[in-house]
Amino acid sequence: MRARAGVDSPAGSLARALAEGLERHGIKSQISECEGIALVGIWAVGLAVWCEWGPYGWRFRWCLHQTSKQGTWNYTSCPCSAMETAVRRVAGFCQERYERMYGTVPRVADEASS
Repeated sequence: MRARAGVDSPAGSLARALAEGLERHGIKSQISECEGIALVGIWAVGLAVWCEWGPYGWRFRWCLHQTSKQGTWNYTSCPCSAMETAVRRVAGFCQERYERMYGTVPRVADEASS
């Protein structure tokens, strides 16, 4: 599902490309964009990946949901220019998180039909 407001933005285009890459890994997501920021929500594992402009260009960012010793959140990021790397990292993180949450490996649609 895609919730869109207004005109296509670079963030929205990049978020859609990430979502399409994740879909090839069997990961369903929802895209929301507004005011030049886009979010790819992977709600099956409670993960939000956002696309934002920063000092080094466009990047995807997501929270690892692990607190440091100081009680702060730890985030990681990947440049949008490395789309396949971003897809691979987010897909791997989703799989690890799914296994922690549900105790099983997620089934990809193609695997279910074989």
